[in-house]
Amino acid sequence: MNLEIAELIDPCEGPAITVDCMMERVAQMPETQYLFRGIVNPSLGVVFGPAKSGKSIFIESMLLTISSGQATFIGDKLNSSSPKVLLFSLEEFYKSRTDRNKKQIDFINGSNNLPENWTQNFFVIDDSFPRYIHNKEDWELLESQIVRIKPSVVLIDSLSRLTTEAIEDSVVASLLMKRLREIVHKYQIVLIVIHHTPKIDNKALTISSLAGSRIIGQEVDFMIGINRTSQNIRYIKDVAYRYAPDDAEKVLKFKINDSQIVQTLGYFTEAELLMGGAGDVSNHSDELVIQYFKENITAENAILKTASLYKDLVVTRYMSKPTLHEALDRLVKSGSIIKHQKGEWKLAIAS
Repeated sequence: MNLEIAELIDPCEGPAITVDCMMERVAQMPETQYLFRGIVNPSLGVVFGPAKSGKSIFIESMLLTISSGQATFIGDKLNSSSPKVLLFSLEEFYKSRTDRNKKQIDFINGSNNLPENWTQNFFVIDDSFPRYIHNKEDWELLESQIVRIKPSVVLIDSLSRLTTEAIEDSVVASLLMKRLREIVHKYQIVLIVIHHTPKIDNKALTISSLAGSRIIGQEVDFMIGINRTSQNIRYIKDVAYRYAPDDAEKVLKFKINDSQIVQTLGYFTEAELLMGGAGDVSNHSDELVIQYFKENITAENAILKTASLYKDLVVTRYMSKPTLHEALDRLVKSGSIIKHQKGEWKLAIAS
């Protein structure tokens, strides 16, 4: 095949330039800095999950860790450009929040050798700040505090307090996300917004769990899920990152201690936590697959295709593709299911 190279144009004259020119330009830029896991600086993202799952306490724990100058949080590296953080806690009465913050700070001080007066890096709003941001003056006030404090990380709790209109409306969501995106780039910050999902029972956290318009999921750079199962098991899940891998099969189980600080309890598959245990992963995977067969096979449709299993068990990240195939192999050997032909499966009568 003959390749024709244009000779009469400057390949580095924009706005359309060659990828070689772009790579050369990017090579001169500073290396991308990750604040935490797949969160780059600057970026916009959400921490989402059902009510009372621990979203606010999870983020408070992380930001207190940043402001106290610690190098890691829940076992992962922190790399903040500044220890200053700012919390716009719009849903909670300030006294309750402050009482909790005092417990958290006392615990952190008692567990670490930290610089004096580190809490002066941790900024919160007082009762003079509006509880809803719904007009130009409110947004200007919010931005003025970012300008005054110059934080590296800002938390807004929650998204529903940033509009009085239906967030499900794509126009409303688009305008709101555009405004948040502009703040991120204007002040070069990491902006984390807490967003509530409806009650999801014992189901996996996915992008589709996010309440509101699909615009929200499209516009953010990261999505971290916090769930609390019917068995009172809490866990953290990396649901989506724009600039980092997000295909880990396991989630991080955690508890909230008496001082209202997140403490980790180890990594498990999401499926086993949703089923209430933390035992043998293969047993939970097998039970989940059998349960799926029983719920989806009918008298009219006695065969399930591998594509359906992928869609409902792998894409939703109940389990990885290798785990699914290992479970299918075990279930065939045990006689619980039957391989009808390539890519098709049947539930054995005995099951």
